[in-house]
Parts: sequence; structure tokens; C-alpha cells
Amino acid sequence: MLATPRSSLQDPQVRVALVTAVVLLVQAVLAKNVLDIELDFLSQNAPLLVFVAFLLGGSRSRSAEVAFDVVIVAVSVALLLLYSL
Repeated sequence: MLATPRSSLQDPQVRVALVTAVVLLVQAVLAKNVLDIELDFLSQNAPLLVFVAFLLGGSRSRSAEVAFDVVIVAVSVALLLLYSL
């Protein structure tokens, strides 16, 4: 049986993946169009590495999900602030 979109969004892994995707897109747009900088490979993919840590961590609790969401956003913001200086 195929999963419905509603049941898929109840999975913490899917929600953290969506947050990661949105953060990566916003980071790319801000770096390229607003700050006019080019991020290196590691900086571009730092939020993705945090998502991989979430996957490898194994904890799927709501608190772990929120914590990783905050860390993903914070890493991206910190990198953009660092590159903008």
C-alpha cells in the first residue's frame, strides 16, 4: 500500500529532510544573490552533514527532531554570517 502525503509527513525523518532541503535552497539563494559569495563544498553541504548525523543517530523522538532542525538552521546561518564578514 502506498503511503499518503499526510502519513509521510508524520515521519520525523521526512520532516527533518524537508527542513534540510529548504535550508539548503535558501542558503544557496542568499549566498549567490544577496551576499554575492561562493561557498566551498563543505560549507554548501554542512546542513546536509547535520542531517546525516540525525540519520545515523537513530533517535526519532520529537525533541531530537526539533534539536536537529535548530542545529541545521543555526549551522547555515553561522556559515552565511562567517562568509559575509
